[in-house]
Amino acid sequence: MQKENTVLERFTEPEYRHPLDANALLLRVTQGCTWNRCHYCYVSRGFPFAYVTYEEMEEQLRAKAGLYPPDTRVWMVGSNPLVLPAERLLRYIEMLRRYYPHFSGIAMQARVTDVRRKSMQELRELRDAGIQELFLGVESGDEDILKMLNKGVSAQVALEQMLRLNEAGIDIVPMYMLGGGGKGTWERNAQRTAELLSQVSSKMISTTGLTVFRGTPLWDMRAAGTFTEAPEAEKIMEVLAFIRSLKAETFLYCNHYLNPVHFTAHLPGDKKKICGGLERFLQENSPEEIEDMVGRMFKASL
Repeated sequence: MQKENTVLERFTEPEYRHPLDANALLLRVTQGCTWNRCHYCYVSRGFPFAYVTYEEMEEQLRAKAGLYPPDTRVWMVGSNPLVLPAERLLRYIEMLRRYYPHFSGIAMQARVTDVRRKSMQELRELRDAGIQELFLGVESGDEDILKMLNKGVSAQVALEQMLRLNEAGIDIVPMYMLGGGGKGTWERNAQRTAELLSQVSSKMISTTGLTVFRGTPLWDMRAAGTFTEAPEAEKIMEVLAFIRSLKAETFLYCNHYLNPVHFTAHLPGDKKKICGGLERFLQENSPEEIEDMVGRMFKASL
């Protein structure tokens, strides 16, 4: 996620959005995360959960009126704004339409559990109101890895909720963390995540590479010797195995800067070309050279 500045004084958490939404109208909806216990994530730590009042939403909209194209896409800022009641989200969107009546759609991040709390009727009402796309923190299809990362949700529940979103007509973008299980887990993580995501219809799959940040439980686990990071070559082997195993038509976005290699692919059409390129890269570069090229130790943020 890329970072922007906030316009609301009481909200001190930096604003994040997906790299592909660099030109979207950003509207702060929440701060913090209602779970905030994932072992790898530092983003919302230290920021109490809060949501904007209707007056604060109005303030943002007035400040940004006319600054974006009439058909702008909108990104609702926050780790999981979908946790808010459907009634409140619908009111926000009603206010948005007064300033941007022709906006093209709304996207946001969401936890799987946020989806589970919504009825099918509520999901469809949100879709009809303009919520177009949810970036879901799926991270892995392996139950043991999800427990180790403390995601607070199982792969089975993620599958059930993604299928509900398919039924409701809301596009899903599962986010998948390469190297999430640590050293030696690349093959099973790739296989089980591919098995999971092959069962749903996703507009896009967005990957990132696990990075151990200071201040997270994973940092302490690594220091204690209970977690060992996957080498960068393993992360590349993982995405290669994932592409080979995935049986779905989707767009694979591997351009977030925390990925060990950067590319995009329309699958299955680009599968042969991408797999060939990844195989050559692994053959032509030693694991040590790949570590130096990626420079994981210099990555500063999500």
